[in-house]
Amino acid sequence: MSYRRLLVTLVLAVGLASCRHAPVIQPAPQHQHRLANAAELEIYRVLTESTYVRSTGRPIAVVATSLDSACASVECPPLEQRWGIESPWWADVAGAAGASAGNAALLKHAADTVDLHAIADGHDDIIAIPTRQIPVSWSNEGMWGEFQYYNRGAAGLLRFSPIGFSPSGKEAVVFVRWECGPSCGHSIVTALRADSASASWRIADMMLISSRKPTTAVRAE
Repeated sequence: MSYRRLLVTLVLAVGLASCRHAPVIQPAPQHQHRLANAAELEIYRVLTESTYVRSTGRPIAVVATSLDSACASVECPPLEQRWGIESPWWADVAGAAGASAGNAALLKHAADTVDLHAIADGHDDIIAIPTRQIPVSWSNEGMWGEFQYYNRGAAGLLRFSPIGFSPSGKEAVVFVRWECGPSCGHSIVTALRADSASASWRIADMMLISSRKPTTAVRAE
């Protein structure tokens, strides 16, 4: 074998070896950072006003950035379980296939950052607040009292996930976290349906995921 052929063979061998052992780098997920659209804002407002404002008779603070899907606990259940979308429980609203597709859509966009500052526009009983104003997990009654004082006596605060829509776009599912004090609050997942006659959204079904023994009854309308 000539020197030239030997050199080419060695170069190819080194190249193949490096390809064989090189780590495969997966592309980082591309999460969206966007403003909530008109349909999303209407869904968030329907949940805030018809359920929480009506039940408490007071303003409600809404965190103006969608809920983070991360979980910092040592034993963290899968997101599907935490957000109540591990099964098509709302099949009566959208059909089994539609509910499954809506759950998958919510899961797909769970890490998106949705800006819902506009939720308070024209709605006196809704107060949009930044994440830095959320009471810390160890807040006591006095700290919650200060939060209410600086937010027009708000009964508590809501955090919303992004929204998963069925393929028809006429049904939707969203995770909601309600906090109203040290031992007051709950997490629910809600299915909604668009009224074809009025082109407005209404709550069709709800499922309670967890409760912090809320002191104020909350009902859906």
